[in-house]
Order: sequence, then structure tokens, then C-alpha cells
Amino acid sequence: MQKINVRLCAAVAVAAIALPLSAQATGSCTTEPKAKWMQDNEVSKQLEKQGYQVKRVKPEGNCYEVYALDKSGKRHEMVVNPMDGKPVSEEGNE
Repeated sequence: MQKINVRLCAAVAVAAIALPLSAQATGSCTTEPKAKWMQDNEVSKQLEKQGYQVKRVKPEGNCYEVYALDKSGKRHEMVVNPMDGKPVSEEGNE
């Protein structure tokens, strides 16, 4: 019985970490078809005006995933709405 509880706790812990990350990358940015999305270079330009140095923009689910550096060189991974270019969620790294 104790082995089952340990396995169950481990499975719940993995799910608690993995589910928010997968939801973040494939969140509900838009239901519009990709033909109506901003181009990735437009998203880059918009974020560069805000001071980011954009390294990569890629479609991820119904969002864009953007990898960029801020003015101080700190790395950022952002989920961006492809209709307006605004970040939906962001994770900064040292």
C-alpha cells in the first residue's frame, strides 16, 4: 500500500509541474486561423520597440512562443497572442 502511495504522490507531483507548462505553451491565445495572425517579424518588431532583443519567434499551438533578451541581458520565454503581439505569459531566466 505504501509503494502505491509513493507512486501516486510522484505522479501527482509530475502532473502538477507538467500541466501548467503545457497549458502555457498551448494556451488560449486565439481561435483565429493562422492566415489572420501577425507575421512573426511583426511580433519581433513590436517587442523590440519595448526593449527586447528577440532571438526566436515560433508558432506553438494557437500562440507564438518568443525567446528574447531584455535590456540587461536577462533571458525571457514568452507566450504571445498572435493577433495583437501582446505577451499572455512570461518566464524570465537569469
